Amino acid sequence: MGLIVRKTSFDDIDDDIDIGTEVIIKEEGKIGVVVMKIGSIYQVQIGNAVSSYTYDEIEIKKQK
Repeated sequence: MGLIVRKTSFDDIDDDIDIGTEVIIKEEGKIGVVVMKIGSIYQVQIGNAVSSYTYDEIEIKKQK
């Protein structure tokens, strides 16, 4: 059995995008909205279609 430690710097996950966030698909340059997260896969709605992407394939759209 291991020791569980909470509220440490390891609890801060840098690769987490909230649902409803506008993102850009890096390879395609398309803009979409995160509608669901399943494990490490993000469901992104672009127009009427929903596609799956990993964190490395998308980036958060900068707000102006």
